[in-house]
Amino acid sequence: MKHIAENDELLVRYLLGELGEEDQESVEERYINDPAFYEQLLAVEDDLIDSYAEGGLSQKQRASFENHFLRSPERQKRVEFAEAWMTYVSHKPAVAEAPSEIKKTALLDFLRPAVWPLAMRAAAIVLVLAGAGWLTVEVLRLKGQVEQSESQSIALQRENHDLEQQLDAERNRSQELTVQLEKEKLQTPDQPNQVSSDIVSFFLSPGLVRGGSGAKRNVIPNSARQVNLQLSLNDEQYEGYDVTITTVEGREIWRKDAAKPQSKNSGKSISVRVPAASLATNDYIVNVIGTDSSDRVARYAFSVVRK
Repeated sequence: MKHIAENDELLVRYLLGELGEEDQESVEERYINDPAFYEQLLAVEDDLIDSYAEGGLSQKQRASFENHFLRSPERQKRVEFAEAWMTYVSHKPAVAEAPSEIKKTALLDFLRPAVWPLAMRAAAIVLVLAGAGWLTVEVLRLKGQVEQSESQSIALQRENHDLEQQLDAERNRSQELTVQLEKEKLQTPDQPNQVSSDIVSFFLSPGLVRGGSGAKRNVIPNSARQVNLQLSLNDEQYEGYDVTITTVEGREIWRKDAAKPQSKNSGKSISVRVPAASLATNDYIVNVIGTDSSDRVARYAFSVVRK
């Protein structure tokens, strides 16, 4: 095609629908964000229409042009105008070279639509209407993209707000657990004496990811008799919950049925005491299931190191 430069070949293939889905999306994203690239696309589109009207496309390109490019009514009208213009130019009788004044007069006459042939004026009107329709569609499309971006931004702000609230709740629960542990250490003499090494406590939140080089491992001294697991709980459907501990392979090693949740200012939690001998150095999963149901309402992952 004589009107298309080599560096515009990508845009020609895009307009003819010959690009793959990934390359097509790349071109669309670029002309949306790059005004200069968009102007280049419009210029290539005009050249492509001229080449089609002049019969300058190859047989394959002409088929792609008619099957893909001309699916748009606006583009069909632009091609009709280009063909009408080519027909007008090709049938205009040749005249001898006139003086510069005659050329200037002819140019001024041509710039007056009133002297244009009827078919040419009709084609010009169609082109103007097509351009206006295309601009309207483009403005609506860009407006929709802006509204979608604003909606995504609002959703991200809400998500960040929810995460901050969850972090605050976790901090409050951690502080309550610390206070509870301090009270256990300060028990009066007539209460059962609990040595700090006999009972160890861990606070678990649902959904924590197991493993990884940065994962926190819970150390259980070999002298410990019991492990107190404080399980953060957001569910309020059941009055009691069954708690199971399994290995990551699914083997159950401990179970407690109908555990009662405790209500505190920061939310609900379940406290269970597990024999320390049941927990070897390994990775474990804690499942909380609604009593008399199969509904798993929470899942906790934790790792144990025995020393």
